[in-house]
Amino acid sequence: MNLFEKAAELERKNIAFALVTITKSEGSTPRSQARMIVLADGTTFGTVGGGASEFAAIQRAQVLIGQRRSESMNMSLTVAEGHNCGGAVEMFIEVIAPSSRLILIGGGHVNLEIARLAAGCSFYIELVETRAEFATQQRFPWVSAFHVGATVEEALATLQIDSDCALVIATHNLDKQVLERVIGSPARYIGMLGSRTKVNGFRRYLRDEKGVTAKALQRFHSPIGLDIGSETPEQIAVGVVAEIMMVLHNTDGRSLSRKAENLVIVRGAGDLATGVICRLHRGGYRVLALETDQPTTIRRTVAFSEAVYNQTATVEGIVCRKALSDRQAKSIMDAGEVALLCDAQGASIQSMRPAVVVDAIIAKRNMGTSRDMAPLVVALGPGFTAGEDCHVVVETQRGHDLGRILTTGRAADNTGVPGIIDGFGAERVIHAPLAGVFKAIASIGDMVTKGQVVCRIGSVDVPATINGVLRGLLHDGLQVPKGFKIADIDPRGIVGHCASVSDKARAIGGAVLEAIDAFHANRLFS
Repeated sequence: MNLFEKAAELERKNIAFALVTITKSEGSTPRSQARMIVLADGTTFGTVGGGASEFAAIQRAQVLIGQRRSESMNMSLTVAEGHNCGGAVEMFIEVIAPSSRLILIGGGHVNLEIARLAAGCSFYIELVETRAEFATQQRFPWVSAFHVGATVEEALATLQIDSDCALVIATHNLDKQVLERVIGSPARYIGMLGSRTKVNGFRRYLRDEKGVTAKALQRFHSPIGLDIGSETPEQIAVGVVAEIMMVLHNTDGRSLSRKAENLVIVRGAGDLATGVICRLHRGGYRVLALETDQPTTIRRTVAFSEAVYNQTATVEGIVCRKALSDRQAKSIMDAGEVALLCDAQGASIQSMRPAVVVDAIIAKRNMGTSRDMAPLVVALGPGFTAGEDCHVVVETQRGHDLGRILTTGRAADNTGVPGIIDGFGAERVIHAPLAGVFKAIASIGDMVTKGQVVCRIGSVDVPATINGVLRGLLHDGLQVPKGFKIADIDPRGIVGHCASVSDKARAIGGAVLEAIDAFHANRLFS
């Protein structure tokens, strides 16, 4: 069998596969040059020598096909079961992923132009029609599969819909029938041509009479396409294909020039900074957090700084992932997550060129932030003067002015006393009685009573100062000086608060989001 002919056949049929090639062999090996095709179900064509090495390559290829990525694989045959060759082999597993499927339902003018444009964007195109004369290779030379039937049911009978495909409905008065049958499918994108009045009527019908869930309706895009002022079928096609690519690639469709304006770097990733980051992320901004190599956050369950120790941290459903470089940080943000770099000095600010820098270190003093770091620099709390070392200061002191945006002047001075919660202030926070290595005894979320040992500094037990839920606790193994903040108890005793952003962090985050939005709308300093 000619493997390249088989590979070409699989590509024509839009079937995913992996091409396994021996790239290097040392010592005694079954084969020194060979190739093999592996399908997602483990079916193979050709061989790379058999035995344990081939079995391992097949298993790894199946995993990589699911992940749609390629990699090299090294294997020593001296320890491989079934081999006594004494050699080693290196193989490259190249995954050829299928093209995204675009299913056009209806062969009219608009879908004709969509097919023409989508073909140039490497879509695998299928057409569904009840009128055979509209579903021909002559009319649609870009279509790879036709599904034709006398009725909608017959036409859809041979169609396989999966979670990686997009559907576009543009029929001759059959839209409602088609929509009823595909709205519950796993298709990633379901779009329908139609006016807003028509679409709203269909939405109400599906929701109220057919019981279609709100989650299912989220995949329904209609009126279809991005708003680019389209009028002709050709122009409509541009907007539709762009919207489909936006959904399938999980991007926001923002122009590249606006995307550059969309990057916010937040210095710090403690609990207050995390509240800010969550508001920005949900507001559509790309966020990169900068932290130290050893963060000392105590409210760790709601702080992205934990990604420094655990590689990832999730707060209220938002994932923050640790990056090792600017490039990796960009990839993480492109994937819709928050990125974090260990960069206490902020060196990446110059290389990443963000539109906004937010100093959320909450050090009560300026740790090196300057107004020239970005077009907009926002600082949280005392230690900054708006108009001098930053453009905007956000008030962080609890009370009437919490979250107030200042374009001139300073925030209220640090009182050194924690805010009052249920009548408790300074008692809520536990400080190290001496210098030493921190060791947790209790866990965040535990209900504790006054006097109960919650942690240890060196060999000295540290008790709870009040009754309540242990809301914050330092990371194990950190060396702390005497007087350092190591734990926090919430006297309200609501365990669920340990897993959600605080009211204070949420208010500050809202103020930062307001300031950034106002800046982009040229309203901040007016």
